[in-house]
Amino acid sequence: MDDLPSIAPKVLYSIGDFDITVTMFSSLIVTVALVIFAVVVRVVCIPRWNKDFRHTSVLRAFMEWAVGMFSTDSEELTGKYSRAVGPLYFGGAAFIMFGVLAELFGLRSPMSDLNCDLVLGATTFIAIQVLGIIKHRAKRLKHFAPVIPIVTDCVVPFSMALRLFGSVFSGYLIMEIVYGVCPAVLPAVMEPLFTLFHALIQSYVFMFLSMNFINEAIE
Repeated sequence: MDDLPSIAPKVLYSIGDFDITVTMFSSLIVTVALVIFAVVVRVVCIPRWNKDFRHTSVLRAFMEWAVGMFSTDSEELTGKYSRAVGPLYFGGAAFIMFGVLAELFGLRSPMSDLNCDLVLGATTFIAIQVLGIIKHRAKRLKHFAPVIPIVTDCVVPFSMALRLFGSVFSGYLIMEIVYGVCPAVLPAVMEPLFTLFHALIQSYVFMFLSMNFINEAIE
């Protein structure tokens, strides 16, 4: 029973009353990896791509597809605010995707920790309110005159956090069960396919829902 995965992440170290958990460690690893990846792409890859537009690679095709998708969706849903919203959620989606893919390296995904998901949900909540006020200024206050919109806006970060947490933790739990009851060959085949599909779906869904909420605020 001690080997069963728990909702609360395992504590690695304690500094006084502050606990450093395994999901905090994996969050740090994912963040550092994303920063290094971004620097390498910007400093090394993009200058080479600009010199030879005919040169294609898997990385270039993937980056152009991802950036184009986020750029198109953000322009359609947030209009002139897409320059701020697009990069924000491109970074958020990248963190979610690579955070889920961390499971391939034996790390527990940061998104299987509700605290991390609440931070992501709060980011969307802040973006909704800030852009709503920028667009409508004082008129935005009329939105909060009835009680229902106040409750709805406050529920947004919690609903998004719980949806992301439930999806990622259930996937983590399923794979732990598969590892526990099946031969080694089956998990070795299922883990890359299941985790990659799950990572892409969760990052896109979070981005799409967030932009839709922002679209409602700036209409």
